[in-house]
Amino acid sequence: MTFINQEQRTHLTAELKSFDQFNSNSELQHIIEAYNTLLATVQRIMLTNDNPDGYDRAWSLLKDDAFKDLSAIQEGKLDALEDLKMKVSQIGHLLWDS
Repeated sequence: MTFINQEQRTHLTAELKSFDQFNSNSELQHIIEAYNTLLATVQRIMLTNDNPDGYDRAWSLLKDDAFKDLSAIQEGKLDALEDLKMKVSQIGHLLWDS
């Protein structure tokens, strides 16, 4: 099994920290950009490492559940931001623990 390399860890850590900083005053565009960046990073990790179960769960959480929260935020439901942050944190745990 291949684990996440140091460069991927550095990128992932930075992206996860950016989500922690968001609050109800954060610009929607910054949240969307952070989500898209995280999406691309998870894709790169999945393509360059071999852990189908852990990465599949993280991908599903990101593409399904977290995307629903992002959509809710885009509709003006800012209370969904805390749910999004929680799911992003879970994604981080899935990738770190894999």
